[in-house]
Amino acid sequence: MPRPGVIVTQSGDRGAALAAALCDRGFCAEHLPLIETVPLAEAVSQLAEVAAGDDAWVFTSAAAVRALASHAPAVARLQAAPAAFALGSATWRELRAVAPHAVHFPGVRGAQEFAERLVEVCPPSLGLIFPRGRLALEVLPEELRRAGRRVTEWTVYDTVLRPEAADRLAERAGEIVVLFSPSAVSAIAAHPSSGRLFAPGRFAWLPFGGTTARALDHLGIQHLEPPPEPSHEALIHHLETLYPLGA
Repeated sequence: MPRPGVIVTQSGDRGAALAAALCDRGFCAEHLPLIETVPLAEAVSQLAEVAAGDDAWVFTSAAAVRALASHAPAVARLQAAPAAFALGSATWRELRAVAPHAVHFPGVRGAQEFAERLVEVCPPSLGLIFPRGRLALEVLPEELRRAGRRVTEWTVYDTVLRPEAADRLAERAGEIVVLFSPSAVSAIAAHPSSGRLFAPGRFAWLPFGGTTARALDHLGIQHLEPPPEPSHEALIHHLETLYPLGA
């Protein structure tokens, strides 16, 4: 039985590289960037109000890192912070380019596990700055506040659905659609064709990580289990396990 097609919705060179790698492994994969992230210019003007010098920074998306990377005052404040943490190896690689002291926790899946590790390694006196997207779920700050931690949320980018990509997706059916962020789920849900796109059985939705899986759960959308860790390598192996050649 042939493998189903795979639609990679991650934007940029990384999404294209993943689609190419899947093709090399025997999948019929297509790169269809579904969303684009737009840095918010007004975010930088809020820096003095948001970022205290003795707070740690936490990132759950590479988009948040990129939104701040071109602004020297924000980068300087980030580099001077006592600590910086990233969820997932991809976000960590982006973050290390501007904050070499940044760390991540290998094997941690989703915002809830990330929050648990942050609570373990950060003393209660340490405040946390969370740069986020406008459509990002609030799982991480909720979990941290539940543990008694002080969290400052800072909206630094917006997520915009690419209309042409959504229209192309609305013409398709039967493929695996890999989603890479809760913002992508929210953007699809806001599209006029969301009822058709999320119709039961139309696509096999594959969330890249636990937070994206919970965004689908919140909308009642059935989906495949995410890979054991949010990395391209783990995703490819996960798909090969689900859909072995010749099965």
